[in-house]
Amino acid sequence: MTGGVSAGTRGGLGRSLFEMALVIVSVLLALTVENWREDREKAALTQSVLGALAQELEANRAAIDEALPYQDRSSEAFRAALERYETKKEFVYPEEARTRGAAVRFSSAAYESAVIAQVLPRIKVDTLLKLSRVYAEQDAYADLLRGYSNATLLVDFADGARYFRLQSNEYAQLAEAERRILPLIEAARAAVAGELGQGRR
Repeated sequence: MTGGVSAGTRGGLGRSLFEMALVIVSVLLALTVENWREDREKAALTQSVLGALAQELEANRAAIDEALPYQDRSSEAFRAALERYETKKEFVYPEEARTRGAAVRFSSAAYESAVIAQVLPRIKVDTLLKLSRVYAEQDAYADLLRGYSNATLLVDFADGARYFRLQSNEYAQLAEAERRILPLIEAARAAVAGELGQGRR
């Protein structure tokens, strides 16, 4: 009778261990599936963010391509207006500077979305560094523009020479900054395109 109880106990214990192992395996399998699903969702989100960054970089590059000739023309026009003012004392606002806005309005929404979505750690370090440089330079450009806007507001228009000099310098510096940003955008675009290509394989 003792042997029968012992065998029954061993059988019950074996069944309990098997059921416990089955529960553990089921939990581990569920966690593995959940991790795999989350990883796929994050990978898809990363690709989506990279696509948005590629479009944003392209739009910012196109904005520079459109603005740069205007900056160069305006800088020269204000320099010529300054010379005319200094020689003839005539205050003539250049017609070349009336055709469009003064500067590029860079977009950074895709980059900010990437930060919020916390996908930047999933991007290669080299790509991340190139993106950071682009957006840092674009921020510096916006600061430069704000500085000139404030300086222009403080100019006494009775001092035509100072006004024309300020405007000529502004357009020249904006053009210089745009030329500095262009290759950074191209490098970042190439890096992002490389990551997009790898994600699609």
